[in-house]
Amino acid sequence: TGTMHFLNGSSLLVLSLGLCACKSAITAPNAPNASPVDAGSPPPAGSGVLANFVGAGGYAGKGSVRFTAQNGVGRLEFSGDFSVSPLPGPFVYLNTTNNPNSGQPLRVSALRSNSGAQTYAFNLPSGVRYTFVLVWCDPFNRAIAEAAIPPTS
Repeated sequence: TGTMHFLNGSSLLVLSLGLCACKSAITAPNAPNASPVDAGSPPPAGSGVLANFVGAGGYAGKGSVRFTAQNGVGRLEFSGDFSVSPLPGPFVYLNTTNNPNSGQPLRVSALRSNSGAQTYAFNLPSGVRYTFVLVWCDPFNRAIAEAAIPPTS
């Protein structure tokens, strides 16, 4: 025998809100993708700049990141105590502002894990003085965490 299922008013409201949300496209930041390179040997101890992550946009973020730039290659090393709120589609960015929708953003890579040590090595464009390392939710174009670094090139 067939079974009939009915939606109550609140289920119908949730369904219609979900459909409306899907129709309004959210655009990820328009940033060039970095070209990954072999992480190779670690930079000399104490080189580069160190910064602490803080949560952004109401999300949690902690831990530190070391940014090193040598011979046109950038390297980001996230600390073992790094963690951010779990959101879909997180990406790592370098930028001259704390928002990859402005400034001179570079999309480094998809975030490998919401917590723990991780390293990213990539080619750097010349002449850009980055001041932020960002973790950004691309599908919803939202900040998750940021670390302010001294201007580097």
